[in-house]
Amino acid sequence: MPAINWNKSMSTGVQSLDDEHRQVIAWLNKLLEAMLQGKGHAEIEGLLDKINRYTAIHFRHEEECMARYKCPAAQKDAADHARISKVLAALNAEYERDGATTQLTVRLQTEGIRLFVGHIRRIDTQLYPCVRALEKTA
Repeated sequence: MPAINWNKSMSTGVQSLDDEHRQVIAWLNKLLEAMLQGKGHAEIEGLLDKINRYTAIHFRHEEECMARYKCPAAQKDAADHARISKVLAALNAEYERDGATTQLTVRLQTEGIRLFVGHIRRIDTQLYPCVRALEKTA
């Protein structure tokens, strides 16, 4: 399975958000690789915990930026964050119950990674023109 890489098409116009996206993507890639390689419970559980805690902080930061830059996608952003958080919680619960199964590894890729990256491309990038517009008037 190829790794997901952040690129400029995912830019929000806010460097700190883009850096946070890069970090979450790196951890998701590392988690998927650890599961595929059959790494130990402590490593996988640690990555899942890191991703869950970090995304909660990141989502708050992103929602604050959406409000600050008056992005019309702010409501969609918050709703999608709730959906992603539920998926992450479900993946975590499945891991706790069943371990790093093939089914969970596939779900991580299809639901976790694709959902997060799809969110960035569909919603978060709508922040970019709002940031640029506000910078022009400042």
